[in-house]
Amino acid sequence: MKYFLAVLTGIFLITFFSCTTQDDYQTSPNGLKYKIIIDNKQPKAQVGQYISYHVAWRTMKDSLLFSSEGSSEPLMSLVARPIYDGDPWEIFTMVGQGDSASCRVQAKLIFKTFLPPNIKGDDPIKLDLKVLAVYSAEQYDSVRTAAINAQYTREDQMIQNYMLENGLQGTKTPSGIYVVMEKEGTGKQAAPGNTVLVDYTGTLLNGTQFDSSRKPGGQPYPVTIGKSSVIAGWTEGLTYFKKGGKGKLLIPSRLAYGERGNGPVIGPNEPLAFDIEITDMK
Repeated sequence: MKYFLAVLTGIFLITFFSCTTQDDYQTSPNGLKYKIIIDNKQPKAQVGQYISYHVAWRTMKDSLLFSSEGSSEPLMSLVARPIYDGDPWEIFTMVGQGDSASCRVQAKLIFKTFLPPNIKGDDPIKLDLKVLAVYSAEQYDSVRTAAINAQYTREDQMIQNYMLENGLQGTKTPSGIYVVMEKEGTGKQAAPGNTVLVDYTGTLLNGTQFDSSRKPGGQPYPVTIGKSSVIAGWTEGLTYFKKGGKGKLLIPSRLAYGERGNGPVIGPNEPLAFDIEITDMK
């Protein structure tokens, strides 16, 4: 399922997200545990339409794991039929504009590979949903185009602000990556098919670290450019460096983890900063 941002007025969901504490969930015919918090008596979303929403993920004790309400724009998703028993996105077919709902699902269905600390894959968590709007497929095209353009502009400004605040000078590539070169290195630039060893630290633009090869026991990460399963921003960005080269890659979300994010730290539409050094190249 593909997610896109919609250009809409943000809605504060603090009150809504604190109202899902009672364990009175129903079970849908497809096996989803759910409850409707607010029914605004509007037509419910139909398969093939698109829904604009905010979402929060919480433990069953109401500890917040993630909320999209803090990001700039709502999320938008295609309304589709559930594809497996307990599919959490079945909830889209039960709500309409102005509605809110909660469903209870296993953590591994939401967080996939990167589980939050102290959370196991089979542990139940709550997915709380607030619907902002429902669109037809025809309306979606224009909304999507405007939303994507707005998101590109916002993230580019975020990256420029980050460079300004940290005294950095970078070169913007045609795709939107900013390359900050601290040490040029020697020899030829990395190219598709080359294998490079990358010493790196990845952070959000606010400085929150989510991964590093430099942590105790870590070692440079091997990447065969164009073949290894890394984010698109790395596949392109590494080609601007030579052996021994050192610098930063500032990567917009569309070339990183996009609208879905990755794990409990990298949220949807999150630009990323990587400190990298090419320790070897073959």
